[in-house]
Amino acid sequence: MTIFEIQFIPMKYLIQALFSILYLSLTSCADTNAYKLSINVTDIPDQSKVYLRYIDGTNNPITIDSTTTLNGEAQLEGIQASPAMHYVFVENAPGNIPVIVTPGTIEIRAQKDSLQFAKLTGTDQNKWFSEFLKTSQGFSQRANGISEDLQNARANGKEAFINSLREEYTELQQEAAQYEIEFVTAHPSSLISVLLLERMFLSKSVDEATLKPLIEALTEDIKSSEAGVKLMTAWKANLVTAIGSQAQEFKGPNPEGREISLSEIKGKVTIIDFWAAWCKPCRAENPNVVSVYNEFHEKGLEIISISLDKNKEDWLAAIAADQMDWHHISTLQYFDDPIAKLYNINAIPATLILDENGTIVAKDLRGPALKAQISKMLP
Repeated sequence: MTIFEIQFIPMKYLIQALFSILYLSLTSCADTNAYKLSINVTDIPDQSKVYLRYIDGTNNPITIDSTTTLNGEAQLEGIQASPAMHYVFVENAPGNIPVIVTPGTIEIRAQKDSLQFAKLTGTDQNKWFSEFLKTSQGFSQRANGISEDLQNARANGKEAFINSLREEYTELQQEAAQYEIEFVTAHPSSLISVLLLERMFLSKSVDEATLKPLIEALTEDIKSSEAGVKLMTAWKANLVTAIGSQAQEFKGPNPEGREISLSEIKGKVTIIDFWAAWCKPCRAENPNVVSVYNEFHEKGLEIISISLDKNKEDWLAAIAADQMDWHHISTLQYFDDPIAKLYNINAIPATLILDENGTIVAKDLRGPALKAQISKMLP
């Protein structure tokens, strides 16, 4: 058929063709993101309610869908563009079944009285999740065994055995932590990897140098998931204070009301210290910081403390009481302080150690670790 012959096709066939194309387009888009949960729970009464829920940002369970069982089986269907952790709750059965809802068919097989041991098949996300759960449950069983042995050893006064068990438990913790890193390395497309990285990052259980390549290696599709966006947002904010980054310039009012800036007080080594008079851990650490300052100030150590206090009298009284004889800034705005926001500070005490070029070389060091770092930089 030539281009000139197209005009002679009857209009009704053109309309039918257009509707067919539109229908295929719409259904193919829906199919791309469609999921189906095929659920089987043994020993559950017919007409038991089954709920699919997720946990929102305030840790509240939100019901997405529900159905009822027939012969222990139920099905739930819907649309989910990117992988997300959800939970299946079954009436008359304790606990819940965590499942990664993602496009595709997911089969869930469980016993009424042990939902936590449900078997998940279908979709790569749930295959990886099942792999992780199986290994993690093995670690948990070993930990429970050590805990039972430890209780018996304490009851029988076997001190040498107690110490041996403690060492074994510490080794188990290290093995579990290493497994999580290896899992993330091997599964850059897994939602579980994102959740593990978020926990490592927030708990600071893994150093930034180790986290950085793991986070960067995540695939773009998993980075764009809801959990991935949350992790990447937090990680990018953290880069402001990452070791190796250049400290951001700031200024603020000192106790006399004069504006002072970081650039005008930087020494060979500079400590940026976020604290508050009301912060007990801050006050407990202050004597150590004072000792370090007194020992190294003449060698080039400077400290600038940013207080997250609200009350000026409390701020000034704490400076005097703790003998913090260095530079101080506060806008008396609590965690809304602009410098705290600039540096993404959401918990105190928090410290950054800068070299003479203003590069962050260490952070959040306490006690002997702080003195050791300053001694190395100012021998």
